[in-house]
Amino acid sequence: MAKTGQSSGIGAIIGVAIASILAAGLGAGAGWTLSQGRHDDAGKSAAPAASNGALPSGATVATRDAPSPAHVGARVEATASAPPPAAIKTLLLPPILTVVANPRNTWLRLEIAVLAPADEHGIEEKLGQLGDDMLSYLRTIEVSQIEGPSGLRFLKDDLLERARTRTNGQVQDIVIRTLVLE
Repeated sequence: MAKTGQSSGIGAIIGVAIASILAAGLGAGAGWTLSQGRHDDAGKSAAPAASNGALPSGATVATRDAPSPAHVGARVEATASAPPPAAIKTLLLPPILTVVANPRNTWLRLEIAVLAPADEHGIEEKLGQLGDDMLSYLRTIEVSQIEGPSGLRFLKDDLLERARTRTNGQVQDIVIRTLVLE
């Protein structure tokens, strides 16, 4: 009886040792394979530079992080076809402080930044009306509607929709800077 218990314990240890060796070998093989892809793109060796800083004729220098010529062309084409990003201005609304619909004695304080293109004019005059619209909306919500990440996302989407409606689409996005429920 004692001999059977010892042999099964030794068998388990041998099994764990073999599994560990296989896992280490597979990990090392995967790491080696992935590292070979980086070295192939970079080239085999770098040519030494001449003493005056110029390269000998026909010599090229390849570094480890240098992209291949095919990648460089693709990157240039991708950026050439994309329009340059427009300048964006950030406008801060005055803090909104109100009581929510349910539970009735819960106060909400919200600070929002509005993002609009820098070339949009007249949006500053609409910020007061926008704050009033958001205040009216926040008085109708319940705390359970804005709980968790999805609730916060729905709140942001609703406020963004109101901002775009009030400003005739001038607002690109809003940023909820602070949201405090008390």
